[in-house]
Amino acid sequence: MTYILFNPLANGGHGTKGLETVRAAFAAESPESIDITTLDTGAFLTHLTGEDKVILCGGDGTIHQLVNSLAGAVPAVPIYVWRFGTGNDFLRDTAQKSDDRVLLNSHIRNLPRADFNGTTHRFLNGCSLGVDAVVCATMEENRLKPKKTGYVMTAVQAIFRRFQPMSGRVNVDGVTREYKNIWMAGTMNGHYQGGGKNFAPDQDRNGTWLCSMVWHDTSALGTLLRFPTVLVGAHTRFKTICDIRFGHHITVELDRPTTIQMDGEVTEGVQSYTAHKE
Repeated sequence: MTYILFNPLANGGHGTKGLETVRAAFAAESPESIDITTLDTGAFLTHLTGEDKVILCGGDGTIHQLVNSLAGAVPAVPIYVWRFGTGNDFLRDTAQKSDDRVLLNSHIRNLPRADFNGTTHRFLNGCSLGVDAVVCATMEENRLKPKKTGYVMTAVQAIFRRFQPMSGRVNVDGVTREYKNIWMAGTMNGHYQGGGKNFAPDQDRNGTWLCSMVWHDTSALGTLLRFPTVLVGAHTRFKTICDIRFGHHITVELDRPTTIQMDGEVTEGVQSYTAHKE
């Protein structure tokens, strides 16, 4: 049996737009369409077999929720991610531009974990504390408003109004560095997050390490002027303000709680996290 799992909240709240295209592509298999927000996804997937097929229609947040519902397990059923979301950072890393789908199963083996506030979460692309997470939270707040604010204006407002840089420390495999004026303290499993921002151009999601990137010691204006360089990964040349390291265990501790994002999904009131990849 072929199942199309769709998220009506994906793609800026337009998660049913384009669904007919997906149904038409698999019309010969008489697929069943299911709203994933009404589903116990982990239980549903673990009861399917290799004879079944799942087409997942949603963005990075939808994939994030699915893999966390599996709690580290890789189901027998093949799961194909259809290019359906807004950012599609996972597909930027794993699919050719001409691909409309990519098989997910092999990419969710040995996913990294982020521990914070007594909880554990798996992530595909990246997680971070700081201004980028505040931008994600603001975009989520604006998603269903009649008059939406675009990413660029949201980032400007976050840099100048909604976020204040803070001090903290980052430990990578036992080596701690302290920083002042941290704008972002991120841990990347893939290259991209935030809708095509290449925060970790040298990262390999198929490897056994993670990439730590700390953006620090710039003014609000300096941050804004340099921020566009992350689109092509050119921010790595600013070595005095972008500290990049690689390791298996990364702990970030800030001097006060802020917002964390994982694959674009946000949680408020987080002061520290530890990310692991074995």
